[in-house]
Amino acid sequence: MVSKTKKVLAVILTGMMAAAALTGCNGGSSGGSTTSTATSTAPAESAATDTSTAASTAAGEAKDIDTMTDTIKAKMKEEAAATDGKIKITFWCASDDRKFEKSRIDEFKNKYAGDGYEFDISVKAAFGEGEAGGKVLESPKDAADVFNFADDQLSSLVESKAIAPVIELYNSNVVANNSEETVKAYQINGTPYAFPKTSDNGYFLYYDKTVYPTEADVANLDDMIKKAGEKGKNVYFNLGNAWYNAAFYFSAGVKIEYDGTKQTTTFDTEEGFNAAKAMCHVAESQGKGFMGNDGGSGDNTAVAKGFKDGKLAAAVIGTWEGPAIKDAIGADNVGAAKLPTALIGGEQKQLESFGGYKLVGVNQFTKYPVTCQTLAYFLTNTESQIARYKERGLIPTDLKALEDSSIQADPARKAISDQQPFSHGQGSSVSGKYWSTNIGGFGGEIVTAKGAIDDAKIKSSLKSIQTQIDT
Repeated sequence: MVSKTKKVLAVILTGMMAAAALTGCNGGSSGGSTTSTATSTAPAESAATDTSTAASTAAGEAKDIDTMTDTIKAKMKEEAAATDGKIKITFWCASDDRKFEKSRIDEFKNKYAGDGYEFDISVKAAFGEGEAGGKVLESPKDAADVFNFADDQLSSLVESKAIAPVIELYNSNVVANNSEETVKAYQINGTPYAFPKTSDNGYFLYYDKTVYPTEADVANLDDMIKKAGEKGKNVYFNLGNAWYNAAFYFSAGVKIEYDGTKQTTTFDTEEGFNAAKAMCHVAESQGKGFMGNDGGSGDNTAVAKGFKDGKLAAAVIGTWEGPAIKDAIGADNVGAAKLPTALIGGEQKQLESFGGYKLVGVNQFTKYPVTCQTLAYFLTNTESQIARYKERGLIPTDLKALEDSSIQADPARKAISDQQPFSHGQGSSVSGKYWSTNIGGFGGEIVTAKGAIDDAKIKSSLKSIQTQIDT
């Protein structure tokens, strides 16, 4: 009978063989002077092929990574030998996350410190999740070794061979510790390419319970705006942002889909017209119960300041602003719910949304594939996800983390769950082409005009947007 130790070693060696294939094929450094672009990454193709078996969805049982620490350290030492005993890694994150991520990386360095190598991990608040993937694609060999990104960027990163597949050693645990829906979010054609970090890459409604005492009070957008106006406050919903105003288009029945190669939409239709008219109706209350743009300050700043100054009664935003809202009005006064209904095409329709995940990826060209995969796994494991929630208020994906009592009691967790049936995954909805159109700009025009845009202008604007996408 084979001993448990031998089984463990056999499993990790399989994963390490996959990582070794990455090392042999990458040949580049994310911090070097090479100026490779997203279309010049052909040498990595064999790496993706070689690891396809080890990184398949048919992951084995979850493994106790702690029992493998010595073997992982040995692989780190081997990787460091090629660079004079130093493991030099660059990690990208959003500025708001830098302090937290640095603290977790310090824990990682303590856990995996060993003889014969030393860590030099630079935490750079250079690019947030919304832009990191694009920056990696500009020049993968010069990008960060490990980076955070939103799930809608995954297909482009995989297509350009800029991101490394997750080795089976860690994928088996990620599969075991997350829901089936979460697992699908970091896979392309059955191969896992990233580590899920949070489940809150979407938006819902935060509100002041002193203005809206019950969830019934936040069920209808018109009623909310009227009540806020009566109290000299506003409901914040940035219609000048294509991410947020998509809620009206989705709810009206506009088709917004992306199959990995082609962006498909139906803005220039009756459904698109109904969505735009609905936004015009809402924008009529701009400054009188409704706030439809950020005033140039950015959504996060506008929301935090609005609640602190007493000008906001509610806001359509995500969990990242939860801590600031709690500080502004007191945790006991903070409510959270799915988006309200809105008057669209003469009917009250549930507002839909974008929804998805934030992920951690490993650069295909890193000199330290196993070290970077271990770091990415460490930053997204159960312990890190709970710690991230407690410091940053970000909702985990990890099923064990979600059982934490403080997370169970957070109204944002329930709001995300209630909104989920009315949310659309970004990876299956939009490409970069979507964001480059005038969808946000047109919404901004509606707000500026306080809804006073005639039907002909609406139709011509929607036709222009559709042409931009179809061209």
